[in-house]
Amino acid sequence: MLVSRHLENFLALYEARSTHEAARRKGISQPALTSSLKLIERAAGGELFTRSARGLEPTEAGTALHRHALAIDQHARFASMDISTVQNRLGGRIRVGVGPVLAVSSFPDVVVRFHREFPDVAIDVESGISSQLVDRLGRDQLDLIVTARPTRPMSDAMIGLPLFRSEMVVVCREGHPLTAGLPVTPDALTDYSRVGFTEDLEFEEHSRSMSHWPSERLRPILQTSSISVMFGVLAATDHFAIVSHVLVPKARREGLVRLDLTEPLWQIEVEAFCKTSLSGSRPIKALQSILSDDPPLTFE
Repeated sequence: MLVSRHLENFLALYEARSTHEAARRKGISQPALTSSLKLIERAAGGELFTRSARGLEPTEAGTALHRHALAIDQHARFASMDISTVQNRLGGRIRVGVGPVLAVSSFPDVVVRFHREFPDVAIDVESGISSQLVDRLGRDQLDLIVTARPTRPMSDAMIGLPLFRSEMVVVCREGHPLTAGLPVTPDALTDYSRVGFTEDLEFEEHSRSMSHWPSERLRPILQTSSISVMFGVLAATDHFAIVSHVLVPKARREGLVRLDLTEPLWQIEVEAFCKTSLSGSRPIKALQSILSDDPPLTFE
């Protein structure tokens, strides 16, 4: 099904050198085979065979097409085998791991859109920090994870599929003292305590990369993997948090505001990671498309 039937008919003719024999091998009538040959000759712009006492003889163009047709046929057969293997491995279920930020922001909509396209494929979703998701992916306990690129190297058997860039922003409670003097400088943040995510190694890495960002003075007073806990603490205190921009709508619903800073913070590349052998499957490609900026996800 992955190769044009006209190309398959051409290969049958090339190998049999007889319309009668090629039609027999393909299980079609000779008129249908002749019609197929004429169609592919029109596409090629010239004759592919000439007739002789010995049967059909390929022209120079026919010989050239045969080389390419064989390669196309071989690749298609390998693709068919890979797809069959992937589908058998996935069965009717795909296991996905996402970070806590996506889990409470855009991913529920992703699941809904995925099920519209694959109503018969069950999807298991679990949330966790990046290091946990990478470990579970490596142990074949997950088929796909969506996270910022881990700081440690990934296995050669894994592939990263680019999704979108996540801008980091500062959120705090409405009426926080910092909201009175906008825009806010990085130094002003150090007068207050930060609430951070558990094992947030990316924060340390990116904060150190900024030339004058006071990362050493921004160590978290509280670490959590729960967005609800984080936002609850922020709403009741003068603490602040540095989070992905995808959380801003939820933060607003919880009575929090995004601070206007004198300089932008860093961006994080969010990717989907899976086994290379699974990356070409339709469910994986569909999830990548839904999660990426094309079509865009609406965060604000």
